[in-house]
Amino acid sequence: MTEILLIRTGQTEQELLNWLIYLPQEQEIIASGELSNASHLTELSEKAQSREVIVLLPSDQVQLKTVALPTKWNRKLEQALPYMLEEDIACDVDDLFIAVGEPTMLGEQHAIRVAMTDREWFEQWLALFAEHDLSVYKILPDALLLPVGDEGEATAIELNNQWLFKQGQWHISAVEPSWLSNYLTALGNPNIKHFSPANHFPESVNLHAQTNEYDLPLALFAKQLDSVKFNLRQGLYQLKKKSSLWWGYWKGAAIIAGVALVSTVAIKSIELHQLNSELEIAKAQVVDRYQKAFPGVKVRPNLIKSQIKGALDRVQGSSEAGFLDLTANLVDVFSQVSEFTLETLRYDKRRNELRIRARAKDFQTFGKVKTILEKQGLTVEQGSLNNDGDYVVGEIKLRGAV
Repeated sequence: MTEILLIRTGQTEQELLNWLIYLPQEQEIIASGELSNASHLTELSEKAQSREVIVLLPSDQVQLKTVALPTKWNRKLEQALPYMLEEDIACDVDDLFIAVGEPTMLGEQHAIRVAMTDREWFEQWLALFAEHDLSVYKILPDALLLPVGDEGEATAIELNNQWLFKQGQWHISAVEPSWLSNYLTALGNPNIKHFSPANHFPESVNLHAQTNEYDLPLALFAKQLDSVKFNLRQGLYQLKKKSSLWWGYWKGAAIIAGVALVSTVAIKSIELHQLNSELEIAKAQVVDRYQKAFPGVKVRPNLIKSQIKGALDRVQGSSEAGFLDLTANLVDVFSQVSEFTLETLRYDKRRNELRIRARAKDFQTFGKVKTILEKQGLTVEQGSLNNDGDYVVGEIKLRGAV
């Protein structure tokens, strides 16, 4: 079984980070340590090789909630979920990333478990891990990995001068030592099963020390990973597990050395063939759109760019000039960017704006297209991007002079 690199972040990039390497099959700690702040994440880049990276976020940055539903959970309710939460949150719902957990029941009523965190804060951490070549497979709030206690019981552990609590399957919190008394009173004074020494608790609290299970907090969390199926890395932020993570466990060095040269040549040949095919498709799309714009005109694919410029010269001042001027800028996009396919074009004559809906292989492709168009002097506005299977679908607005 693959070793796991567990990383627990702070609230900010300047705070302490904890890490631990764990072998689940043997329940063995390989190594552990701390980083003074996120600028030292490079120290974990080599440790992440051939290991599954799982990130734990501070529980006070992730709110868990169980939302009552009018009927059984379905796709329509998923689309309406942000609006169902608006009255229960203090910020704009658009500023939140809402991750969906498992459907459940509240008595006889259907419900859904959700987790909410600040979208910008979440994306900053994702970008930081990517910057340090850490491919994060799973993200969880830390206290969710505490063991589940019995009825009327909460579990707790101390980490970085905070107490983490879990009561039931979907109720977690992070509490400063000075708040313990008020917090436990608000919680209904449950019995506390604690996995580290409890020195700051009120005397009135009924404590159950799990002395035999005292361990590093991240080690305790690692033991619970198989029991928690939830993952904040979902939807737009989902990451497919790379097959290379498992490669080294099943292939010997001799086999790799023997096939390396042949594999490289074969892969490059396939890539070249794919690029040529995509280029031909792009050329065909440009020709097709040109023929629709100028019916009856003979098209010379090798001279298509010159033909478009010539057509623009002939229609300057006409109602078509703005549209053609904007679409002409797309020629360079098709010649420089592979796996970028137009789906729809809409033109607003009044605003001299062209709205493009397109499909690409990844988010970076849309960024490259935006850069190419901006270099041509256009005003470019990129809309929302969404995963659609193996592709990314999104919108781009081009605006010329009105």
